[in-house]
Amino acid sequence: MTEKEKAIEDEAIELSIDPTEKRTKKPHRRRAVVITVVALALLAAGGIAWKTHTDRLMAEARADCAAASEHLRTATNDYNTLLNGNAANAAKTDRKSVKDAKTLDALSKAVKASTPKAVSCKADSRDAVVTATKAITANTAWYWTHGKSLNRLVKAVETSKLDKTVDDANALYKETDGKVADGKTRASLLDAIKKRDADAIAKAVEEVNESKAAKEQADAEAKARAEQEAAAAAAAAQQQAQASQSQTYSGGGSYSNRGYSYSGASSSSGSGGSASSPSQSNGGGSSSGSGSDLHIVIGGSGTPAQNGPSHGEPNI
Repeated sequence: MTEKEKAIEDEAIELSIDPTEKRTKKPHRRRAVVITVVALALLAAGGIAWKTHTDRLMAEARADCAAASEHLRTATNDYNTLLNGNAANAAKTDRKSVKDAKTLDALSKAVKASTPKAVSCKADSRDAVVTATKAITANTAWYWTHGKSLNRLVKAVETSKLDKTVDDANALYKETDGKVADGKTRASLLDAIKKRDADAIAKAVEEVNESKAAKEQADAEAKARAEQEAAAAAAAAQQQAQASQSQTYSGGGSYSNRGYSYSGASSSSGSGGSASSPSQSNGGGSSSGSGSDLHIVIGGSGTPAQNGPSHGEPNI
């Protein structure tokens, strides 16, 4: 077969094919390609949209966790400030300085409470971040709750301490009635007690104590002066008595001993005088003599008077 004949045959074959069928197959192929392209585009777009959505959710979760952490930081700082400040100072209060020691026991227990463990927002998944946020929020609630409770316990100790201060001040006010140098100090103390002002009470208590001490010192000095005056008066009276007794033994004095009584007066006549022997009687008699300056009474009572100086001692 020549080339010319072959060409004629090929042309006949092409002419035998229905032109309509050829036109129908081309659109189907194009549609499939378009659908495939569109599907791929949708899948790509869906993947991008999904990733964008998940990224947005993760960002929101982390933002919520960060906000919760900030609240926790504030609550923790407030709690620690109270714990290391007022609560620590109140816990050191002397048990004798409060009216109810149970308030101190409760406070001491509260300051030893264990704090929650720290939680971090750093996580690879959104669920982990959300879980951390919940834990942080719970910790924040613990700090707020225990902070309020701790603050109430601190105030309870302070109130109990003030109650004791007021009671002691009341006792001092009652004890010092009429025992202060200046009554205005007690009036100031009573006013401070009514106002329950701890600072004013402390100042008034100090003033009352000082006034009480001044009154006690003044009373002690007055007592000492009175005792000195009494002693001086007693000494003066004793001296007067001794002076009076001395006057009794001077001049016409008397002397008695063992029931004998002596009395006499000296006399002299002439240049040499005269003397006679005394007469003596027993059993309460008397002896007398003229010319002698001594009169003897035996067994007598009382104190005979000596009228004058004697010239000699009696011989009994």
